[in-house]
Amino acid sequence: MLAVVLLVVLGLAPLLALVLHLIRLPQAGAGALGARAALRSGTAQPVWPGLVALAVVAAALTFGLERGYLAAVPNSSRWGFDVALLAFVLGPAAALACAGLSAAAAAAVSRARGFGAGTVAGLLALVTIAAGSAAAHLPLLASYRADPSGFPVVPNLGAGDLLAPFTIFLAALIWAAPWPVIGASLGANADARHPVRDSWQLLLDLTTAGLPESRSAWGAALRAELAVIDPPKERRGFALGGAWAALRSGASRRAWLGAAGVLLVVAAVSLAASRWSLAHGRGGVLVFWTTVPNALLLAVALATAWRTRSFGTGLRAGALAGFAALVAVLLVGIPEAVVWANERAGYLTTGDAVPPDWQSAVRDLLRPEFLVSMLVAWTAAVANGAAIGAALGRLHRRRVAA
Repeated sequence: MLAVVLLVVLGLAPLLALVLHLIRLPQAGAGALGARAALRSGTAQPVWPGLVALAVVAAALTFGLERGYLAAVPNSSRWGFDVALLAFVLGPAAALACAGLSAAAAAAVSRARGFGAGTVAGLLALVTIAAGSAAAHLPLLASYRADPSGFPVVPNLGAGDLLAPFTIFLAALIWAAPWPVIGASLGANADARHPVRDSWQLLLDLTTAGLPESRSAWGAALRAELAVIDPPKERRGFALGGAWAALRSGASRRAWLGAAGVLLVVAAVSLAASRWSLAHGRGGVLVFWTTVPNALLLAVALATAWRTRSFGTGLRAGALAGFAALVAVLLVGIPEAVVWANERAGYLTTGDAVPPDWQSAVRDLLRPEFLVSMLVAWTAAVANGAAIGAALGRLHRRRVAA
């Protein structure tokens, strides 16, 4: 069930990217000439120096994180959680962050140079991250394969799996590949394309670009006011203040109602799943928590983004619903973990072993590897839902206008 649900949720992004690409292709310029122009614009300064810096940062981070991971793995029993399992979960989480970074880069270039250039810049950002990370990871992996005796031994990992979290990260970047196309499409605005004066203008452009129609005039006024401010210190302060105001725009009543609905549904179904598993001896409910809420969060983000035709609004509504889902999981999970411990049925999350006391059962529920695994799956669902909803909303608007 876990594999099927995750495949459906995560597989929506490539489909959306294909649809967005087909819609934007005429604007990007068809044929070899359009491709060459997009390649030139997508790699012109300051993009390529940024790519070089990104490769260096990716290599340095991978080098440092791998050494820190190898130093931390032997301390799992002392720290009370599985460092290796947490690293396995953090691999996809890092790929998710890279997807967001590449989408933001694509959107930034797209707003100034067009959809094609933004797509090229975003894809090159992903390739650069992969190349930098691989340059640091592969020599260590080769050393480990040649002589594993010089590396820590982890009992619950098979032979050769110690460095698998970093290999998983590189593989998970394949899922991130559609997001530069999505970011470029969301950032492109052929009618309002203009050169980017500085990073502060770019910051304000990106944070106000996805506002709902009821706030779009306010965002345009912020951008116009920044355009007439010249002193660098004043531009920085105004851009930071405007970006923060745009990001913390209050959630609508519908967003709060959606979050309340998610809280009630996740709490009720979590309780039912826990009691059913307890009665039938079917193990814990961690798989349920990493799959079923995904559909709810995707639906909330999709519906909100479709209604407002705003990716940012859908993302914020989905994040609020995700927080509500987490509250529901904890409100139901903590007392249910105590029930499972008293029934000697095992840990609530996985159903294996029997906790020595109820405190251990509750601590197991709060282990970072379990919480991060849920949040990674939920974040992907929210991002996919917001992107799909925004695309569908804009398609609908074009059809109505036509």
